[in-house]
Amino acid sequence: MNEKDTESIAREIARLNVWGKVARHNFAIISEMALEPYLVAVSSDASGPIVGRLLLFPGFDEFRDYRLFQQIPDYGVAMSLLDFTHWEVIALKDGSVQLCAYAPGYVPRPLSDEETSLLAPVLYECYGLFMRMEEDPDLPAKYVTQDSQRMFARKEGLDGRWRDTPLELPPVPNPLYKEEVVLDKKLCADAAKLKIRDDASWQIEFAQLPNFHTREARPRFLYLFAGVDAATGERVLWDKASVSGEPDGLKKLWEGLAARLLLAVLRAQHVPASVSVRSSRLARLIRPLGLQLPFKLVQHSKLPAVEDAINRAAATGRV
Repeated sequence: MNEKDTESIAREIARLNVWGKVARHNFAIISEMALEPYLVAVSSDASGPIVGRLLLFPGFDEFRDYRLFQQIPDYGVAMSLLDFTHWEVIALKDGSVQLCAYAPGYVPRPLSDEETSLLAPVLYECYGLFMRMEEDPDLPAKYVTQDSQRMFARKEGLDGRWRDTPLELPPVPNPLYKEEVVLDKKLCADAAKLKIRDDASWQIEFAQLPNFHTREARPRFLYLFAGVDAATGERVLWDKASVSGEPDGLKKLWEGLAARLLLAVLRAQHVPASVSVRSSRLARLIRPLGLQLPFKLVQHSKLPAVEDAINRAAATGRV
C-alpha cells in the first residue's frame, strides 16, 4: 500500500471485513493540514454491490446537519446524501473502489489533486482505526460518557505523530437553521383578487432528478417544482431549476418556491381551494403564501397525481 495514494489506501480499507462494526460509531480525524476536523461516518450494506461507504465531512456544521437529516429527513434543505458537502469512499464487492467529492446541487466528481494530497493521511488514519476496531469494535466509545459531549479522534501533533484524543463537541447554535421566504406584495395583492375555485385542488412537489443534469464542465443536478390538478392531472406548475454558483444555492431554491407557486396562481387566474404537499419542509416553505391567499394547505404521505406526472416525464426523458 502506498501511504500517499488515496486510491491505494481506499482499496486496503475496502478489503477489511469490519464495515458492520465501524458503522456503529462516528469519529474524527484532526489533520494539521486542515482548518477543521474531518468528521467520519460509515455505512455498510450487505445486500447490494456496495460493501460500505466511508464519508468524510469538513467540520461540525455539515456533519451535524447530516446527522439531523438522518433523524428528521425534512430538516434543512437536503433531500438526499447527494446534497451534503463531503468526500466519499465507496467500497464495492468486486474489490474496486470509487472516490468522489460532493457539493449541494452538483453531480459528484473525482477528487482533485489537492484533495488527493489532503485526504491521503486522513484515509490512512481511518485505515489504522478500522484495523484496531477489528479487535476492539467499541474503541471510538472510549471517551464517551453519559454526561459528556465528546467523541473519539485521531489527532496529528506538531511532531507529525498521530495520537488518540477526546474531541470536545462545540455547542449547537440556536436557531439551528434560518429560512427566509420573500414574496412580492403587489403580486400577492393581485392574486388575492382572483376567484377561489372550490373544485380545484393542486398537488405540488419539489423533486431532485439525479439522472438529469446540466452539460457543463462541472454538471449540476436538475430540480423540478411540479404541480398538477389532482382531479385531471393537468399541469399547473412545471418549473425546472439548478443551483447557482453562489453559497447556499440549494437553500435559495427552496426559499423561492412560494414565489414560484404565486406566479402559477396568477397564470391560472384562480386560487385553488387546496394545495397538497408531501413533506413538512415544503409545507413550511409554502405556508407564507398560504397566509396571503385563502387556500387550504394539506400534507399527505402520498400524492399520486403529481408523483405519476413526474415519474412519467422522467421515464420518457422529457422533463
